[in-house]
Formats: sequence, C-alpha cells, structure tokens
Amino acid sequence: MPIEDVPPASQQGVKQGPSSGSNVLRVLALGLITGAADDDCSAIGTYASAGARFGPSFLWTAPATFPMMFAVVYLSAKLGQVSGKGLFEVIRDHYPGWILRYALVGVLIGNTIEAGADIGAMAAAINIFVPIPAPWIVVPTALSILALQIWGSYTLIRNIFRWLALVLLAYIGSALLAKPELGPVLRGTFIPTIHFIQEFLSILVAVIGTTLSAYLYTWQSNQEVEEEIAMGRKRLWQRKGATDEELRQTRWDVLSGMFFSNVVMYFIILSTASTLYKADKKDIDNAAQAAEALRPLADHAAGILFAAGIIAVGFLALPLWRWE
Repeated sequence: MPIEDVPPASQQGVKQGPSSGSNVLRVLALGLITGAADDDCSAIGTYASAGARFGPSFLWTAPATFPMMFAVVYLSAKLGQVSGKGLFEVIRDHYPGWILRYALVGVLIGNTIEAGADIGAMAAAINIFVPIPAPWIVVPTALSILALQIWGSYTLIRNIFRWLALVLLAYIGSALLAKPELGPVLRGTFIPTIHFIQEFLSILVAVIGTTLSAYLYTWQSNQEVEEEIAMGRKRLWQRKGATDEELRQTRWDVLSGMFFSNVVMYFIILSTASTLYKADKKDIDNAAQAAEALRPLADHAAGILFAAGIIAVGFLALPLWRWE
C-alpha cells in the first residue's frame, strides 16, 4: 500500500481538514459550475436547433432529462468523495490498463473536436459585438483560455467560473423578450410529443447526449478531489471517505447545479421556439446563428443576451478539461 494511503495511528478513522458542509458558497462553487458547463456552446446550438425545428412541443425534454442528469453526476461526485480520486485514477486501480488507455484516447479525441467547435462558436458570437473576421478572433480566444488553464490555480478558476455561470441567466431574459405564447408553452412542457421521423429522433438523441456529456463525469469526480485538496487534505488517506453531512451537501450541490442547467436548456429551446420556429427559420446549425437570427425577430436585446451566454459558457466549459 502506498505510504500516502496510510494515516498516522493517531489519526486513523478521522477525516482531516475543515468540514465541506461549513462552506456556505460550495453550492455555487461546485454544482452550479458543473451544471453551467453542461450547457456548453455545442449544447446551446443543439437546443437552439431543436426549438427552431420543432417549436414549443420540444420543451418537455428539459424536465424529462433532469433526473438522468442528477443521477449520473451525483454518482460521479460520490466516486470522487469516497475514493479520494478522480474517475480515471479509479479506472486505473480496478480495470486492466488497456481499458484506461482506450478511455483516455477516446476522451482526447472527443474533447479536441468539441473544443474546436466551442472556440469557433465563441468567435462567431464575439463577432456579433466586434466587427472583425471570426477567424481572427479564434487565436486570441484560444490563447486566453490556455493561459487561464496553465497559470490559474484551481481556486482562481473556480471563483471565475462561479460568476461566469450566472451569465447563463441571460437565456431566461432572452426567452422572455421573445414573448412566448402561454398555451403552447404549457402544452409543450407537460405533454410529451414524439414524432417517429428521422429528423426528430436524431435531435432527441443529440439532446440526450449533450445533456449527459461524458466530460462532466470526469470533471465532477476530479472537482471533488481538488476541492478537498484546497481544504488542506493533500494526502489520499485524508480525502478517503465521506461523512453523512458531506454527502447530503453534495446531493444539494448536484441537484441545484443540474436544475440550473436544465432551466437554461429549457429557456434556450423556448427562445428559438418563440421566434425562429414561428418565422419558419428552421435551418439553424449552431448557437451563433441562433443569436444572430434572434436579433431582428425578437427584441434586439434578446440576440445580444443569447450571444453573451455563448461567450461566457465557452470560457467556462473549455478549461474544465484541464482536470481530465
């Protein structure tokens, strides 16, 4: 057994460091960040496309996916708390090495593709405010995010993300400015509508896939480990295990974060359902296109708020992969 796994005799059975339940801002620092990161630029584009193509009848998917989101992310959080290790460390301990290698290669490929898509979406959204070619924005945007990951501490990044996450509330304002009709909204929210056609089923699978993004599982487990290290629990034996109070707090962290993510998803769909769908502008391929299309159809501020959310969530979601 590694020496760091063995506590001093006087400390056996005692978890060291301050109680995580005493941190009153922990909800904002953990669950909220994870929930906001779930609504990355690619996810926003998927939700916007769903609302534009199928209107308010697609709103039911938000409450339907909420229990799934909570279950998988809470399990990932418990894994980090109880084992004191991140997801890939646990895989290394319990499974053959080839499984870990394949998992890491898959994550690297998937994250690289998604990172490129997110940076491109951020550049296109910034272009709405800054009238210069989007390709010129890509490089400084990528370098800014890279600098934050290299030189920023976990605590600094967590505090920045806490406030960036709140920018996603702009989607609520964007949806309200679009003036949705109450009747169709209520029917779409509480009465599931499923069309057994390829286009609908493809969007449905895409929405489920993006709400249950695989990188969140790694981030959530590693985030629990980093949080305990920030509390002073630097050795594995200090981090192992979780008290009832810590697990209760984690449940609320994850519940609040996934609820926040789900609310944002709901209002993104509502924004485009109330504007683009009604105007028969259904060919929306990404989040930046949705933001640009909203401006003439709804209040000008709706498009601005939509674009601001894309930029904020891009800066939030991409550095999460540092902990994978």
